[in-house]
Amino acid sequence: MGTITIESTVLVPCGRPEVYAFCVDVQARSAVPGQEGVVLHVEHLVADRSWTETHETRTETITCSCVVYPVADSTRLTVTAQYVPKGIGRMFSGVKEGTCRKQEAARLATLKKAVERAIRKARSS
Repeated sequence: MGTITIESTVLVPCGRPEVYAFCVDVQARSAVPGQEGVVLHVEHLVADRSWTETHETRTETITCSCVVYPVADSTRLTVTAQYVPKGIGRMFSGVKEGTCRKQEAARLATLKKAVERAIRKARSS
């Protein structure tokens, strides 16, 4: 057993530059509920288009390739997450896949809400 790959997409009712700017801002991302204390490493940035983020824990390495596309008056955020288990966790990666899918869906929904809230706050200021 090995890597678990999950692709998820969400529509954010904001412009592509705004979504991109929030998502690559490590400080803003650290304030997203449920992601406090998570140390993200953002790399491979392509302005207003894509980036890769990596998060490493004791039991796994998570690498997310993220792309933003303009769609009418919204932005489509597509994330391809790769969970690479470490140590004994490699033996249970098949069992863990369902949990990872739910975790990724929840993480993306929370990120969408945080982006919307930050952009509403910036526009009202």
